Amino acid sequence: MSMDTMEFTAANVEQAVLQFYHQGYVQHEVHKWLSDAQYSPTAWTFSWDLILPTKSVEVQFFGASCLHIRIARFWHELPPSQYQTLKEQLIERIAQLAKGPRIVLTRLCIVLSSLVLHLTPEHWPDAIPSLITMFQQDNPNLDSTQRCHLLLEILTVLPEEFVSSAMTHQKKAAVRYELEKSLPSVMWLLRNILNASFPPRVIEQSLKCVGSWCEFGFQSDVMEPIMELVFQSLHKNELFDAAVDTLVKVLTHPDIHRFPNTLQKLFVQVLGLQEMYDKSLHERDMETVNGLCRVVVAAGEHHTKALVAMLKKEGESREFAIAFLHTIIKMAFPPGQYPVDENCSDMSFTFWYMLQDDVFECEEDDYRLLTPVFQPLYYNLIQVLLQKVQYPEEAEFESWSKDEQESFRCFRQDIGDTMMYCFNVVREPVLGFFCSTLQSLIEASKTQAIRWQTIEGIFFMFGSMAECVDLEESIYLPTLMNMVPSIHFTNITLLSTALYMIGSFGEWMNNHPEILSCVLPLVLQGLGNSKVGTAATMALKDITRESLDHIRPFIPQILSTSQLILQKEILLERDALRLMACVGQVLSTLPIPHIMNYLDAILVPRLQHMQHLVKQEPSDAVQKQLVFQVQLLSWLFSTLHTDKEASESPEAEQSAQPPGPPAPKPVFVVMQQIVPTIQELVTKWKTEPTVVEAVSELFKKSLSVLMTDFKPLANNVATMMIEMYETTPHASVLDVARQIVLLFGSDTSFTHYINTLLNVICNKTLQAFPRVLDEPDVVEAFMIFIANLLKKTRSLLVSSGVNLEAVLKTGVVTMSVPELCVVKASCFLVIEFLNAGYEEESIKSVVNNNMHLIVDRVMRAIGGEAVRQTTEIMSDVLFACFKFHFPVLNTTLRACLQTEGYPSPRAQQEDKENFLKTFMSDKNNKRKMRDQVKEFSLLCRGLLGTEYVEVAKQLL
Repeated sequence: MSMDTMEFTAANVEQAVLQFYHQGYVQHEVHKWLSDAQYSPTAWTFSWDLILPTKSVEVQFFGASCLHIRIARFWHELPPSQYQTLKEQLIERIAQLAKGPRIVLTRLCIVLSSLVLHLTPEHWPDAIPSLITMFQQDNPNLDSTQRCHLLLEILTVLPEEFVSSAMTHQKKAAVRYELEKSLPSVMWLLRNILNASFPPRVIEQSLKCVGSWCEFGFQSDVMEPIMELVFQSLHKNELFDAAVDTLVKVLTHPDIHRFPNTLQKLFVQVLGLQEMYDKSLHERDMETVNGLCRVVVAAGEHHTKALVAMLKKEGESREFAIAFLHTIIKMAFPPGQYPVDENCSDMSFTFWYMLQDDVFECEEDDYRLLTPVFQPLYYNLIQVLLQKVQYPEEAEFESWSKDEQESFRCFRQDIGDTMMYCFNVVREPVLGFFCSTLQSLIEASKTQAIRWQTIEGIFFMFGSMAECVDLEESIYLPTLMNMVPSIHFTNITLLSTALYMIGSFGEWMNNHPEILSCVLPLVLQGLGNSKVGTAATMALKDITRESLDHIRPFIPQILSTSQLILQKEILLERDALRLMACVGQVLSTLPIPHIMNYLDAILVPRLQHMQHLVKQEPSDAVQKQLVFQVQLLSWLFSTLHTDKEASESPEAEQSAQPPGPPAPKPVFVVMQQIVPTIQELVTKWKTEPTVVEAVSELFKKSLSVLMTDFKPLANNVATMMIEMYETTPHASVLDVARQIVLLFGSDTSFTHYINTLLNVICNKTLQAFPRVLDEPDVVEAFMIFIANLLKKTRSLLVSSGVNLEAVLKTGVVTMSVPELCVVKASCFLVIEFLNAGYEEESIKSVVNNNMHLIVDRVMRAIGGEAVRQTTEIMSDVLFACFKFHFPVLNTTLRACLQTEGYPSPRAQQEDKENFLKTFMSDKNNKRKMRDQVKEFSLLCRGLLGTEYVEVAKQLL
């Protein structure tokens, strides 16, 4: 018998549950049937037969879960006459399972919590006091400990169920009010339990319940006595974790700041944990250390404003706050190496960020007064961070797992961010501290071995602060940079960090060009080592980009070194590409004749190598090399800009000869040389996507640099674009084609090529439809391509002979694909068709002939056939229809909405008429139209007025 035809009875469900857990090969079919069973109305009945002590744990748990789903989501199915019976039956079943199994008991307590939320306050007033009274009464089947445990289990899960339940705003407010009224009685009960001699598991449950009920408010007179008991529980191993969780919840309660005296008392108790922390640290009990760290960081992180307020006051208040801040530093950064020896040091980073923000919010006078107060604190923090940021010994680091190494990398990045916060508060004296520390290390290294890790840590800290340092700073940074050449870089990590640091101060060096002579030799030296190639090329990129005005004396050295490194192919491909971009940046500062001389030396061997590769038999190795060579040219072209006035060149100023015709741009000269090779490359490799992407990127970069100067090359490039797209449609080809058409479409000498290009692109895309939908990037690029032409050069598109009606139909069809990016691009295309049709008669007839297709697609999407994220863009399509084609749209839309069950069975004829009426009145207001479409879409989807939408509105 097929599972699809099985009835949802207790026996069948029990059999299916056992089958699901014990016969894995049919799990998918059984899982679907069991899911259907959970949502079946018969679950109200069969659930009770499953929750019997004689059933297996799996069956009991499934039965409890079914009952929870019915109460939580389908409460409206239950008549009020059955409320009392359900409540009594559920409490009786919970009492039967008081001894377990625990997983089932907890689930049933959640079920009862959901029931309480639905019955409160109308059908079960004072639910919490009555539950407390009920479980305090003697029961022949339950002793006092069991009754207490059951009550605590129910009370603990109830706030969690309240938070996760989907209720209307009004209902949730009413339930919250009732639960807040019960808070004192619940806390009184918990205080008595914590004071009594119950078993540890009951005390543990009480602690969890304290944290859970914080959801319903913070009352100082109620909470203070309980918190003393919670702090005491920290000293009992079996209660420690629960006590920590409770303390964190209470200390981070959003209302606690309204009780400064209570908060002060809690701070005092947190400070009192230092002795326990020291003892745990001595015994290497890192779990306890971690828990205590969580408590102190939570206390600080959520009360930075209170700490700053204490610091503003002189006397005991300030001393207490300073002591507390030093305690955070001590407890949040225990000795040892993160993350192998300890896992606490990453906890307090958010605290330091928030503290910085609150310090900056102070009035100027307060800020001046606080600066000397903060300086000793931050110097303490900086010294700790300098220790923590350092690498362990190399052998130890290599022994770490990949996850541990990655955690340490992220940890260092967090330290770098925290250093920025420190600098923002203390400012330049921090630079002086690190400079003096580095100077001391350099002096000491003359007579003894110094750990490279310490120097590396200092460089890392400097690099982290770089973006915050004043560009005019002229005391500490020059000292730092002048010390760099005196350091022996015997370690790769040290050299790499030094290079990153140098690059981070590239903009600062533009104001201090004298420093270039100190650091450029190290950067150029780093280019020769592939292990630091990334750091060296990034440093060179930053320096050449930011300090171009002062780079001229170093150009020969930079270019000769770069040429040698590129010839030897020392660097990784990505680093070599970056170096080629640096070469272009540097060359841009020279006169064109000098540029050409350098380019001949750098590129001629590469072009010869490319020509050799093109003639070889195709292989993966040859393809990879060819792509790399083309990419090198692209990166060079991306930075080789020579559009400067001749007067800016010193050589031009010295020249007395009269100006002649402008020399062709270097990028143009190189392109002229390589076009035949690229043509041969395209013919041979046009089926390979990586080659097509590389060639297209080369043309995009050269077009961006040359603009209209690209004109002599345009015909050949258009021919290559046609050849590649005819073979296989590719998004990158469309990007190049768009640039060519927009730049040269109005030039009559290109009419033939442009028309051919447009027809090939449109015909090939339409022929490949719908197969091309498997490549959404191509479809998206095509839609954007045509939409741009409609927007900027529609006459060119009309005169090209392209089948515009087929293009429009394709765009309308792709408005229903799953990919959101394609839907948006297709809607953009349709909107541009609608706009163009308002002015261009030939396009107008195409739009009018297909208005029914457009409206039908839009309305079906609004009606529920598309995801809700498309509703807004669909309303924009309708807005364009109204704005530019109202008569035909009005007729078409009214005709469509006359169809029964369209665009959704949930939309009645009256609903559709109301939609039309309000829609027409708002046809000139895009925002109101969007709102009307959204509301109609919710109605069509059956979501209008539901609890889901109410909850979503609250979240939004």
